[in-house]
Amino acid sequence: MDELSPNQEQEEIDADVVTLSGGTIENVEAETVRINQGGAQRIVASEVGLERAAAAVIHAENVGLQLSGAMTVRSDNVTINEGGAGVVIADKVSGTNAYIGVSVADSAELNGGSTLVLLAREVHGNVETVLDTRGTMVAGLVAGVAVGMVLLVGSLLVRRR
Repeated sequence: MDELSPNQEQEEIDADVVTLSGGTIENVEAETVRINQGGAQRIVASEVGLERAAAAVIHAENVGLQLSGAMTVRSDNVTINEGGAGVVIADKVSGTNAYIGVSVADSAELNGGSTLVLLAREVHGNVETVLDTRGTMVAGLVAGVAVGMVLLVGSLLVRRR
């Protein structure tokens, strides 16, 4: 097991198990990654657990964020408790007081928190969503029609000249 001391910066780590308390890591590739009060730029692992930590990109089978945040998460299972993520793409997303920008999932179980865009086949729980699946389709349709009209008017104006 690789252990890093607080405030120690590493560019890249490749190991079976990585535990970081404080400090930052540029790239991590491991079977299991646990970060407490630290951060990472890119994590590729089977199991990822962040507690009061942050990561830019996470690609893993199982991801757990506790009082943590991530910009992009791609995983089979994502659990967010009292944290947030910019974009989550997963088979199953679950969370309590989770704040997610865009969530694309087969199944979502969210209690509290909010999402900007939620695209899921099944949704369970109480979550505030600005655009759900139906709203996203309508917004896409309206945007497509608007862009089409602008292009049509533009082509008509060019023909007149």
